[in-house]
Amino acid sequence: MTFVEWIIQYKWVLLAYLILAIIVYINRKKFIVESKIFLLYKTKHGVGFINNFAEKHKEFVKTVGYSAIGIGFLGMLIIIGFFIKGLYDLFFVPGAPPTVSLAIPGVAIPGSPITIPFVYGILALFIVVLFHEFGHGIVARANGIKIKSTGVGLLGPLPLAFVEPDEKQLVKESSVVQNSIFAAGPFMNIVLFGIFFLLCTAVFIPLTDTMSHTDGVSFNSISPGLAADKAGMQKDIVYVEFNNVAFNDTTGFLAALTNTTPGQAVSIKDINGKTSVITLGANPKNESSPYLGVIGVQNDYIPNSGNWLYQAVYYIVFFFAKLTLWVYLLSLGIGLANLLPLGPVDGGRMLNIALIDINGKEKGTKWWAKISWITLFVLIILLVIPILRSLLFKA
Repeated sequence: MTFVEWIIQYKWVLLAYLILAIIVYINRKKFIVESKIFLLYKTKHGVGFINNFAEKHKEFVKTVGYSAIGIGFLGMLIIIGFFIKGLYDLFFVPGAPPTVSLAIPGVAIPGSPITIPFVYGILALFIVVLFHEFGHGIVARANGIKIKSTGVGLLGPLPLAFVEPDEKQLVKESSVVQNSIFAAGPFMNIVLFGIFFLLCTAVFIPLTDTMSHTDGVSFNSISPGLAADKAGMQKDIVYVEFNNVAFNDTTGFLAALTNTTPGQAVSIKDINGKTSVITLGANPKNESSPYLGVIGVQNDYIPNSGNWLYQAVYYIVFFFAKLTLWVYLLSLGIGLANLLPLGPVDGGRMLNIALIDINGKEKGTKWWAKISWITLFVLIILLVIPILRSLLFKA
């Protein structure tokens, strides 16, 4: 894709980000810059609610915070395990999707297997970070630490919400209290993941299934350079036939794909009548299995009735189904990402405290710095190499 083609494809998303940038510029005097990369708009909105909630449920909140410490360190081990596996897959498993990628709503990142829809992504990110910061705030306040401000902000194009505790009070607290505050944010993400997962799977998906029927399948993304991409298949197109046999859902599509072999030429027809001829590859994890090179096979749904009121209700239900899906996906990812043993993020601050308690301030801080630099180096590798491979391959 050329730069001009990229501009044309994302013109509306880019326009939305441009409008956001203009709004921020017009109101630039109301924002402050933190750490040279964060634009923050500080307010007192929500401080009263945090204070009242923490005071009313003080002992419960403190207990949850203490419990979150163990969950936080467990999550740190899990994300480290993902990074180790990601490094192995990156160099030894051809075609494996990236372990981490940038989450910029509406924009496809080269090398990333998933594109986050703009509207759903912005709303979901805001909900996720709001709950994350609420967790920090209520645990801090339950332990008697003043909340100086709340607010919203931006990290590049990404929306932020924040709670600002009194750092002078915070550093005077015990290691357990400090860690409970840092762990509370990721813990809230895990709670949010569970709530929205249940809402999505137990409420909204059954509703959309009841109110609609399937007419084919589409894909979340097409892996660059693999069979489907070479044949010109696209992620937003609905496909309805495989080797001249019609199917209307993922079950039929996967059953047809299973009955093929690597190297076999197959045809796939989309809903517009265009047929793509594809030479199947071999699954990198099992060379005897066929590999199409698509990620996220999903049913395409249409409402059961043409009545305008029925369709309006259906699309409202569908909107909330998609929003809950992205909230629980991003909540889990952001919660784990915040537990990385890296510098200023929650996991890094927890590890710093733990290492100082074990080894003393001087030695503990040195170990923390080494681990942070190693984590940052691995993170850059996992982010950049898939992007470079995608760009160089396409070039």
